[in-house]
Amino acid sequence: AASSPPSFSCPPILRGIQSALGPTLLTQILNCRILLVGSGGIGCELLKNLALSGFRNVEIIDLDTIDVSNLNRQFLFRSQHVGMPKCVVGAEAALKMVPPLLFEGGENGEGSSAAKLLYLPHHGNVCDNSKFNVPYIQTFALVLNALDNVAARRRVNRLCLAASVPLVEAGTAGYLGQVTVIDKSSGTECYECQAKPTQKVYPICTIRSTPSQPVHCIVWAKELYKLCFGAKCEDSMLFEDEESLRADVESAADKEKEEEEGDSNKKEGSSEDNNEKSTNNGSDGGSDKIIATAGGEKSTYMDIVNELRSLLGIESAPSNESKSKEESALRSKAQEALTALFVTEIQKQIGMDRYKTADNVPVPISLDDLAKCTDAVETTIIPPTARETYVSTDIWTPSDCISEIASCFVEVAANASPPNPTQPLPEFDKDDDVAMRFVTAASNLRSYVFSIEPLQSLYSAKGIAGNIIPAIATTNAIVAGLQVLQSFHILRAQLNTAAGAAAVKTKVDGDTKEGGGKLKEFCRYTYCLRDKTRKGYLLQPTTLPDPNPNCFVCRNATISLSLNTREWTLDMLLNRVIKKELGFAEPTIMIGEDSIVYEEGEDIDPAEYSANLSKRLVDLPAGGLGHGSAIRVEDFTQDLEVEVSVSHKDRWVIVEDKETNGKKKGESTEKEDDREEIEKFEIGGKKPIAVKAESNANGSTDAKPDSDDSDDDDDIEVIEADDVPKDAKMPAKDSNGSKTPLKKRRLEEEPSASNSKGAKKAKLDDDNKGSDEVEVIELD
Repeated sequence: AASSPPSFSCPPILRGIQSALGPTLLTQILNCRILLVGSGGIGCELLKNLALSGFRNVEIIDLDTIDVSNLNRQFLFRSQHVGMPKCVVGAEAALKMVPPLLFEGGENGEGSSAAKLLYLPHHGNVCDNSKFNVPYIQTFALVLNALDNVAARRRVNRLCLAASVPLVEAGTAGYLGQVTVIDKSSGTECYECQAKPTQKVYPICTIRSTPSQPVHCIVWAKELYKLCFGAKCEDSMLFEDEESLRADVESAADKEKEEEEGDSNKKEGSSEDNNEKSTNNGSDGGSDKIIATAGGEKSTYMDIVNELRSLLGIESAPSNESKSKEESALRSKAQEALTALFVTEIQKQIGMDRYKTADNVPVPISLDDLAKCTDAVETTIIPPTARETYVSTDIWTPSDCISEIASCFVEVAANASPPNPTQPLPEFDKDDDVAMRFVTAASNLRSYVFSIEPLQSLYSAKGIAGNIIPAIATTNAIVAGLQVLQSFHILRAQLNTAAGAAAVKTKVDGDTKEGGGKLKEFCRYTYCLRDKTRKGYLLQPTTLPDPNPNCFVCRNATISLSLNTREWTLDMLLNRVIKKELGFAEPTIMIGEDSIVYEEGEDIDPAEYSANLSKRLVDLPAGGLGHGSAIRVEDFTQDLEVEVSVSHKDRWVIVEDKETNGKKKGESTEKEDDREEIEKFEIGGKKPIAVKAESNANGSTDAKPDSDDSDDDDDIEVIEADDVPKDAKMPAKDSNGSKTPLKKRRLEEEPSASNSKGAKKAKLDDDNKGSDEVEVIELD
């Protein structure tokens, strides 16, 4: 007969857990397999908590590497670890914290699962279906999330739902935080049951011409950084193409000529108007006026910027020009560029009466300041970041800003490799020193021009430019502690399966027991608050919420989708909506019951359905997609299936709020939406009623959902840290239980790179449920 596993005495550090939770649950803690996704701010705290709580079999997934900016709060990392994978360093550090087991009689514990000690790191993307799929998730007792972006959260949420494995989800935003448990068999709300909070949209005309808030200036400065240092300056919203401006001139001239011909037949035509129009058509000055009317102005800075890029080595210089990168030449050209941007361009806008109704007319930067701060010989102004007394919270004067920008140009040129047609700087990164110095200086100069307050220090500008709320290490620690407590509750529920108190999966050394879940009896949704509740609590637990009946992820609800079916192609629908917006990994798209128009998978030939990708939706096989049609989308890698109800919509508008210093002023106005067609769609609203193919009936509202990481030519989305209220609430549901439609189409200003820092709701104070929609930016 096989001998029983050797017994062990409880380590001193675990005796408190043994007394509080009991020896049976402690044994379960020592034996179970745990998956941790993310090893950043919350992840470091979780690794420490898991190790010191006795968890001995943990696997960690993380794609990120350690950056110097992580060291102030992710305490498992040191300066020598910069550049190394977070999960590898974190696993090594946590492994040293696990208390050793003392087996009786001097045995080594062979044959006992508790003797196994494994903290296994996986440096990879959790969205990689070849490694991290449903069968993989099914090998764990529970999953802990410590992620900082929406895409990865959605992926883990769907994997855990498909595998029927409990997920402990958490997030923080400054002093706010929340922890919840997601379990399909227990009937709890999943991560995607609630719409993400709406984010503000600023038209490009606001960013380019009429800023009123510091965030407008920072976004403008980031675009200027892209214009000056980007691989393609046309990627910047500040880029002005001469050919398109010429086309605007011709178009405006033709239109005005038609109007003149029509007016010539009317006696009401004013002689003064006719004289003015004929003058405009007959002179270059008139052409400039036509351009202004058409919305395209003659560029005052593009030629100078292109010459500056040549000096920096980004663009090839014309053969008759020198490619010298000497400091004097760079400073001289920098002075010209700054004069064009902060003096000439502003004067031109003032001359066009663009600010005749503005509260504050912009004041161009002093030419004397520009001259003395960019002169390579006579300047005595040291850039602020080069001074011995410099701190990142200093507010820079206009002269400081000019000298800082000039020093950035010189530094970039000095670091650029010889004749290299590629950009010497990468895309904007909030952690890049030169990028943040440039953006801070340029944004403050623009704030001085438009009298916008408050001015931003480099530290505060970094928070806005990176779309983040500064992380609070204490909040991360509290939330991680709450996650481990919820893990204890889940393991206790799994142990009580035989007694009938709960019925969920129990996994110990690969053994599995099936049953239904009742985690609502054991677990709570807990909020971490900044201010005390009426009873004086800073932690507020509530019952785990029920699933949203309209959630297409955990309740297979029908999705309503509005778009122009005559303009959209299947390729646009696949990549922009199904993959990017809805998060499908390997979708199969069907019209009707069995008409497959597109399919992905291991055994599928990509060429089989490639012919359909370029077809308009109305021209697809099986009758196409028109108003009132429906498609079914399946993804077997996520065990996900959803029906999409399509409605045709060919007119789109953007609602603009007039704002001054962040406050709404006056009534909102509507303007035609002239973005690219691929950005004109909305998810949500009422299910459309099928009509005849030739009808243009519109069966949806003008609500539009958030879109992730999208470049756009008309709107730009910015997240503001100051907008996060201390009593942030979830989007409310209407009387039918459906989610409140989002108000406007959203376009994200900057890809979330590293991570695109995902916006996530914070549900606080259950006593105050309302319809407010707020933005909360999750850092960790």
